[in-house]
Amino acid sequence: MRESPIEGPGRVALSFADLEGWKADDQSAALAAFRRSCQRILALDDQAPLDTRGADTSVYGRAGDWRPACRAAASVGGGPAAARTYFETWFAPIRFEAGMESGSLITGYFEPVMKGSLTEGGIYRTPVLALPPAFADARAAGKLLPTRAEIEDMVASGRIDRRNALVWLADPVDAFFLHVQGSGRVELPDGRMMRLAFAAKNDRPYTSIGKVLIDMGAIPREEVSMQTIRAWLEAHPDRIPSILRQNESYIFFRVLAGAAPEAGPPGAEKVSLTPGRSLAVDRRYHPLGALLWLDTRSPEPYGPGKVTLRRLMVAQDTGTAIRGLQRADVFWGADSGAAEIAGRMKEPGELIALVPKAIAPQR
Repeated sequence: MRESPIEGPGRVALSFADLEGWKADDQSAALAAFRRSCQRILALDDQAPLDTRGADTSVYGRAGDWRPACRAAASVGGGPAAARTYFETWFAPIRFEAGMESGSLITGYFEPVMKGSLTEGGIYRTPVLALPPAFADARAAGKLLPTRAEIEDMVASGRIDRRNALVWLADPVDAFFLHVQGSGRVELPDGRMMRLAFAAKNDRPYTSIGKVLIDMGAIPREEVSMQTIRAWLEAHPDRIPSILRQNESYIFFRVLAGAAPEAGPPGAEKVSLTPGRSLAVDRRYHPLGALLWLDTRSPEPYGPGKVTLRRLMVAQDTGTAIRGLQRADVFWGADSGAAEIAGRMKEPGELIALVPKAIAPQR
C-alpha cells in the first residue's frame, strides 16, 4: 500500500458527542445524497477500494466494509431523527491530526446560469466545446493536449471544427466561470434551458485567475472573490483574453439530456450533486462516496455577515484546484443565492471522516 499522510497514528477516534452541531443538523438531507453514492458502492466488488484514484484504504476500508451500511440506508425512515440514528448506528467519526499543519481551506461552487445560442452570430461568439475526436485519440495515445491559448487559436483558425461547439455564449466571462464551476445551465433565445456537464479536460496546469489579478495588483488579496473577479474583467474587456490565457487548463463539456430541472449536475462520482450536501474533495485523501463532517463558516447569501456551517456532507466530486487533506469545495446549487455564497466562500475549516464502525479505530 502506498504511503499516505493520513496513515498510522495521525487519526483520532471521536464520539458523535464530540461533533459540535451534530444534533442540530438535518442528517436526512445527507442520507438522501449518500443513498446515491451507495448505488455505486453496492455495484463494486467487496475488495475494491471505494475510489480508484488512490485514497487510503487503511482509513476508509473497501467496498465490502461499506456494503452493510449501504444496504441498511435503503430502509431508513424519513426525518432527521431516523437519519441521525442510522449514522450513529453504522458509523464512527475520526479526526485527522496528521496533515493539519498544512492548513485548511473550504470554498464553494455552484451551477451558473448564462445566456447562449445554438448558432454562432451576433452577441453569441464564445464557444463551449465538446471534446474533439482528434483530442480524444491523442489522450488515448498518451499525448499532451494543447493549452487554453492554443485551443482558442485553433478554433479561431478553423483547425477545430466549429461543429464541436455545443453552444455559443453571449459573455466570455460566463464561459470562464463555466470552466471554473464544471457545469452550467444555458438559457437559449427561445426560452429553453440547456444543461452542460463536465466531459474532459486537457490536463494542463490550473492557474487561478484570482492569483493572477492579485499579482498584477488589480485586486487586493483579501478582496478576491468570484464577484470582484467578474467585476474587474467586465470593466476591462480588452484584457479578458490575455488574462484568461494565463490559465492553461481547459474544460470540455457534454449536454446533460433528460435531467430533472431540480436535479444537480453529475459530479466526478457520476451521481447528481445535492446542494449544500455534496462536497468536492482531493481524491488522493478522501474517496468518492465518503462521509465527512464539515465544520466551517459560510457567507450570508445577500449580506456581509458569516454563519456557522456544521453539517454532514458526502464526497461526490473533485476539482483541479482541490488539493489537500483539509481542502474542500461545497456545492451550493444553481440559484442566485448559491452564486452569492459560493463566490465569496473562502474559510478555514475541518473535515472529520465518518467510517463504518467495523473498521474504525477504537477510542
